[in-house]
Amino acid sequence: MHCLLCDDVVSALPSWFSFFVEQDKRYACTYCEQKFSYIIGDICADCGRSFQCLADEYKKGEYCQDCLRWRQDPYFQHVYVKNRSVYVYNDWMKEVLARFKFRGDAALVQLFAAAFANAFRQYFSHCDCIVPIPLSLSRQYERGFNQAELLAACLSIPVMKTSLMRSDAEKQSKKTRAERLKRSRPFYFTAEESFHGKNIVLIDDVYTTGITVRQAAQCFYERGATNVSSLTLCR
Repeated sequence: MHCLLCDDVVSALPSWFSFFVEQDKRYACTYCEQKFSYIIGDICADCGRSFQCLADEYKKGEYCQDCLRWRQDPYFQHVYVKNRSVYVYNDWMKEVLARFKFRGDAALVQLFAAAFANAFRQYFSHCDCIVPIPLSLSRQYERGFNQAELLAACLSIPVMKTSLMRSDAEKQSKKTRAERLKRSRPFYFTAEESFHGKNIVLIDDVYTTGITVRQAAQCFYERGATNVSSLTLCR
């Protein structure tokens, strides 16, 4: 087996245990695996951001400053979304995700599958359904796949098929927080659907400002959802 990132050989030392119990496949070598930074320890109660490397002035109690601003936002303060993520969105993850999303290396989802599924079981084991955040039609055509759908396929619960669509727009990664907040609503349903009483978990790759999951969650809350949360790969 070769590392999906550097193509080096992935070796595993044999043991008596490995002769009797099938081990999870490794898709990254030790060197590459050690570059991933998992979110552990104290986190923001709302967005799941790691407090480990966050200065005290950017947090208050169990919340980070970003989430305190969301709680005071007149438009989104009633659109509550609890987010949980697996990895810290550092320079290494930006490089890996650029290759995954923008250079078409869909096979890299195998690197994240086990950890993503574990996070889902830990935080959202009682949800009713999962919904991948959709791409616009032009973005889907450009990439050939939706990374959120690939991540959702790693989970044990079936994906709920909805008519939720996303309008064409510039890449969110190229926008500032202020620009994202000023955008008109990018998500909409193309059919009459009700999600009354549903506990929904949205699936996406990155939580940065939080605007994307809130805009999508707002659509589901307006159609009767009881609770909308999100599981993202990185924060």
